[in-house]
Amino acid sequence: MFRIEIDRDLCSGFASCVQDAPEIFELDTSGKATLRVTETDDERALGAAASCPMNAIAVFDLDTGDLVA
Repeated sequence: MFRIEIDRDLCSGFASCVQDAPEIFELDTSGKATLRVTETDDERALGAAASCPMNAIAVFDLDTGDLVA
């Protein structure tokens, strides 16, 4: 399981996360990424974090608390 956080100060609304994992991410009315869920076992969260050009997404292992993406 993963816990996901978005640094909205870094987000510029490129929406690569939404394209990679629309079940997890969406854009709000200001055009910035928000989370549909904060915890998931969906590994697409890792790819979405990796694809963020602003490095605004952090993914943590829920069991260990380790940053994994």
